[in-house]
Amino acid sequence: MSILIILSAAMIGIAIGRMTFGKWFNHVSVYSATWCVTLSLYEMRFIQYYPIEARTWMIIATGWLSFLFGSVTVAFARLNRQKKNIQIAVPADIDDGMQKILKNVLWGLNIITLFAALHSLYIVTKVFGSFTNALVMGNLLYSYRVSEGGGLPGSIPYLSSLVFAAAMLGGHYTARIGKISLAGILPLIIVVMIDFANMGRVDILVAAIIYTSSYFISQKKDVRKDRQFSSKFKKFAMMMVIVMIIAGGAEFIRSIRKPSEGFTGTSKALSKFSKASFITPSIYLYFSAHNGVLDQYFKDGGEQTPFGGHTFSPIYRILEKFGYERTVNTYQVGYKTPVWTNTGTYLRELHGDFGMAGILLGPYIIGLLTSLYWFRYKDHGRYTDLTIATLLFVVVGLSYFTMATRMGALLVYLISSLTIGSLLDRIKANKQKQLIPAE
Repeated sequence: MSILIILSAAMIGIAIGRMTFGKWFNHVSVYSATWCVTLSLYEMRFIQYYPIEARTWMIIATGWLSFLFGSVTVAFARLNRQKKNIQIAVPADIDDGMQKILKNVLWGLNIITLFAALHSLYIVTKVFGSFTNALVMGNLLYSYRVSEGGGLPGSIPYLSSLVFAAAMLGGHYTARIGKISLAGILPLIIVVMIDFANMGRVDILVAAIIYTSSYFISQKKDVRKDRQFSSKFKKFAMMMVIVMIIAGGAEFIRSIRKPSEGFTGTSKALSKFSKASFITPSIYLYFSAHNGVLDQYFKDGGEQTPFGGHTFSPIYRILEKFGYERTVNTYQVGYKTPVWTNTGTYLRELHGDFGMAGILLGPYIIGLLTSLYWFRYKDHGRYTDLTIATLLFVVVGLSYFTMATRMGALLVYLISSLTIGSLLDRIKANKQKQLIPAE
């Protein structure tokens, strides 16, 4: 498909998102931009990918339209409510007391996750003899971690996953105080440390999405025109700091891990970047190959998995511990594109779980729920709503790659953040009641 058509569809989606949600950053724009980038990279053929068949293009377009319709459904429902003069609540801003409580909770999470990160680094140095050895043998560390079943032996299970809850509160706290602070930015530094100990980069990407979505959803628009330029400059400066931490950390891990940069069908132009930083053949593959896997998946006739086997994979894994026989593989089957890759976008997994109904209804439900919790937070300012909204943004942001709900760490994030969020909501509600004068 022409890149021009892909760009045109993305621009339409971004414009609809901006008009519907009043901000450039919204889930419709994120979905449209992400898929535009990954599909355009695929069509550039810097690796000689197999052409995508028309049927797969139709499935991708159906998923996009379904997500779009689901997202705007809630917005239209709200518009009808406003026309009928049904009042929509406006959340009160947090006061200094609530801000202090939020900061203390955030520091608590930072300390816990920093301990988890330092403990993981200690285990790495113990296994490899020294921190220097771990730096030299980064690729071996990655292989060792994978061979041990996804975790370092001796590490504290699930403790490091609390960094996602810290990232959510960190993004929210940064947006509310309007400046970079150590408490607010520390979760991003800690997640880089955690991923270094695992020689992975997925947690960095997930934390970045949670932090960024929490930051933008929590922002209040500055209505004073004389402060708008200053406010925009501050936002730009803060985002540059965040990008530098995330991109720098991910690149540091990539350089230590030293992944293979020689792939079948790589063009001469891309091969020149084999020893470069940030833009390399492996990075190009990471952001483009999944659409080819999706195409090969449908060419091969698809796969059969238990109902919701991919979407609800963490629940199946929990049931397995209680004797339930699980038939869902931890890793997906790979396909040649011509490069062997095993992740084929969330559409592949929705189809494997629910058939064509998954393609038609899955994106619609995701779009609808994301809009619902976006507006619920805007209306009431509840941390529980912010938790679910940011989780859904992870699903949207990683949709080009995989169904994010496969990740057990996100189940930990959901449970821990809902628990913390409900406590903060209760404290906030009590403080607001105290401000209401008795009749």
